[in-house]
Amino acid sequence: MDFRRVEGIFFIVFLFLNMFLFYIYQEGREPQDYISTGSISENLEERLKADHIEVPKDLSKIKREGYYLSAEEDELVADAREKLADQSWQVNNDQLTSQIMAQSDTVIKKSKDIESINQFIRNPSNVLYGKDYVLNEEETIPLKNYIYNQTYEGIPFYDETAQLSVIVSQDKFESDQISSYKQTHISRIEPLREVQSVISERDAIISLYTNNRIQSGDTVKWIHLGYTRIFTVRGKNVYIPAWFVSVESSKNVIQTERVNAFTNAVISSSVSEVINK
Repeated sequence: MDFRRVEGIFFIVFLFLNMFLFYIYQEGREPQDYISTGSISENLEERLKADHIEVPKDLSKIKREGYYLSAEEDELVADAREKLADQSWQVNNDQLTSQIMAQSDTVIKKSKDIESINQFIRNPSNVLYGKDYVLNEEETIPLKNYIYNQTYEGIPFYDETAQLSVIVSQDKFESDQISSYKQTHISRIEPLREVQSVISERDAIISLYTNNRIQSGDTVKWIHLGYTRIFTVRGKNVYIPAWFVSVESSKNVIQTERVNAFTNAVISSSVSEVINK
């Protein structure tokens, strides 16, 4: 028996478990005083109105379900060599960047732009795993940059490891064309624990409000539930569901905030960078 190999396997397993438990412990320490008092929850809409904070719709109290997920980032090189055509591409740090040669299916009609983009990316000689992505309408800039994300059981990965960005530009005849794209892709997506209930979008707004992430005069542009990476261990990423909230300040600065949909804790911008490869 190769005891050194067995020892290595146990080391990886325990390292992964320790980081996972440490993250849960840290998140559990976040103060959530408003949950016990309930005062802000009962009067949230009145408080937002008094502080001139705008929200895009009535905040839902529905609680959905999600998982702790693990997944691996695909290298893409081998598949790109085998399948991609009529383009010049390169892969760096598991991100594929491609420059497209002009052809019939790269022309974009303004009245059918999304339909044209969808048709292009569904062709496996154009984009790898194109059927795995869904359009992110909030992040998309029409006729400029179309953002797509992978999903798991209907919930998208709002994360740089599972994203397709398609660039549209005008040629010398002022015709809109797909000119390039950037792509990352994950596979072997697996739940680490049983499915769990997640907080509602209304609870997420309460968390941001009580932590001063939403202040007087701000506007909430949109609210979506998605998976975000929290750390990586030996090539395995761990993702949790989070509420992504786009907030525009009174000074017209837009910031996307994240709230852990399991613990209701605000996620700092550095959390997803806790990486140990």
